[in-house]
Amino acid sequence: MYRSIVRLALLLATMFVATPSFAIDFSNQCHNDERVSIAAVGDLLFHRRLQVQAYTRTEGFKSLWAPVSHLLKDADITYANLEGPVAPGARSGGVAVKDPGLRYDNRVYSTYPLFNYHPRVVGDIKESGIDIVSTANNHAMDRGALGAERTIQSLQLGGMPFTGSRLEGQPRDFARIVETNGYRIAWLACTYSNNGMPDYKEQILQCYKHQDEVLEHVERLASDPSVDAIFVTPHWGAEYQPYPGGRQKNLAKKILAAGATAVIGAHPHVPQTWEVIEQENGRSGLVIYSTGNFISNQRTIPQRTGMIAWLELCPSNEDKLALAKAEYTPTWVIIDGKGLRVSNNDGSSGKVNSQASLNHITRLLPKNSTKKLPSYLVTSRAKVAKNLPWHYFRP
Repeated sequence: MYRSIVRLALLLATMFVATPSFAIDFSNQCHNDERVSIAAVGDLLFHRRLQVQAYTRTEGFKSLWAPVSHLLKDADITYANLEGPVAPGARSGGVAVKDPGLRYDNRVYSTYPLFNYHPRVVGDIKESGIDIVSTANNHAMDRGALGAERTIQSLQLGGMPFTGSRLEGQPRDFARIVETNGYRIAWLACTYSNNGMPDYKEQILQCYKHQDEVLEHVERLASDPSVDAIFVTPHWGAEYQPYPGGRQKNLAKKILAAGATAVIGAHPHVPQTWEVIEQENGRSGLVIYSTGNFISNQRTIPQRTGMIAWLELCPSNEDKLALAKAEYTPTWVIIDGKGLRVSNNDGSSGKVNSQASLNHITRLLPKNSTKKLPSYLVTSRAKVAKNLPWHYFRP
């Protein structure tokens, strides 16, 4: 009885919280149909229960985000962080063994603390509308050098572009170009760490250890007239913290100053704030410090709270694409008797936990307002747009 009263009280309290409607309108506006839309989601972190679900259902990994798959396909380019190896026939320690096939055996295909996923994931995420993934994260070396090699081979075999890692002996070019609508969009991923797992061949780009190399990559891409925009996707920050640390902020400023269009971070497993930083040349760059988990089996409300970040790019006076608009769709991981799946959290479910998730992300990313955004969120001439439509109202 007491629990029922508490749940009812929480539900009544959340009913009076407005559905968020957050967007940033930049000075560069689209005046015709020449535009590029970017969607970005956070960590694809497949714990045991998620792998078992994916390996035993006809829809495979697609069952984990079926309610929002149409949104992933809605953008011209959709990005995700693939957190963990896709290394068939590789167990911990980077040892080659017989592959068990499409089943969770906790030896080859395993969960925390050393992840590894069946290659089916590659085809499933591609069919879901994801166009490029990061392979630079703290679990990238969970199967050693063998795992890094086989992950790249799995992605190449599945036709999935990736950024942040390289095959042994290949040039240290970690960036990837994705073309859409006649434009060339560069992507560059890096990670703060490999969880202490050795990377003797330096196959994974490190954000801080290789900081000069990261910035050189960005500068080179920015000076290339054939590259129209640059997205850097660092794996960084303190886990479970809703606000970025000084190290993140300092690196973000350097990356934008080097010429990046936007920085889209991951790793904290919870959403973090956004910031717009205006450069000396008047160009505005966006930092999304963390998109949070897209799908995982982590259980707290912030860990089950995520987003699909939406960025709109249009031609600018600099013969490059520039940001015109930034907004997001809040997401929520449903966990029930039907399994786990990402849902579009529009506040209509009436569930206490999903409403609490919506309230949580609304506090981090305030609702539309005619007032100036807090300084921790925006430090530029970018203004908050009024009455912009939410992507989650799309059919």
